[in-house]
Amino acid sequence: MPPTYGVGAAIKATRDLTLAVDVQRILHSKSPAIGNTNAALFQGVPLGATNGPSFGWRDITVVKLGAEYVVDPKLTLRGGISRTQQPIRNDQTFFNILAPGTVQTNITLGGTYAVDKQNEVTFSYLHAPTRTVRGNNSIPPGNPPGGFGGGEANISLKENAIGVSWGRKF
Repeated sequence: MPPTYGVGAAIKATRDLTLAVDVQRILHSKSPAIGNTNAALFQGVPLGATNGPSFGWRDITVVKLGAEYVVDPKLTLRGGISRTQQPIRNDQTFFNILAPGTVQTNITLGGTYAVDKQNEVTFSYLHAPTRTVRGNNSIPPGNPPGGFGGGEANISLKENAIGVSWGRKF
C-alpha cells in the first residue's frame, strides 16, 4: 500500500448543516507494486520480482468536499465530490489495462433514515464520469520479451454504484 497522509476539517455551518473538506496525498511512487513503471516488463523481468514491472502510477493529491444536512430526527442527507489528478501516465496504459483506475472525479449522494429507535436504513449513490487515458508509446514494437508488436493501449473507466444497508442499534 502506498503511504497516504491528509488533513481535513468540518464546520457546523448551521444547527442542521455540516460542511467538510479533506485534502489527501497518496505517494504511489513509494510503493513498488503500484509506482514502478512497466519498463522492466519489456526487458523480461517477471512480475513479482524485486523492482519488477508495475502500473507506473504518479503521486496524486485528492481534494474532497462534503455536506451533511439533518432534515429531521429521522432523515439525514449527505453529498460529496472528490477530485484528483490522473495517476496513469500516457506511456503506462498497456499494463494498466489490468487496473484502469482512470477516474478522477467521484460524486456521491446518500442519506440515513431512522425507521425507529433501533433500526436505520442507509442508502448511497456514487457516479464517476468516464475518463479516458490515451496511450502514447504505450506498447513497444518488436517481438517479446522486448516488444509486443507496437501500437497504443487506450483505457477508460466510469463507475456507478448504489448501496443500501440496514443498521440495528443494540
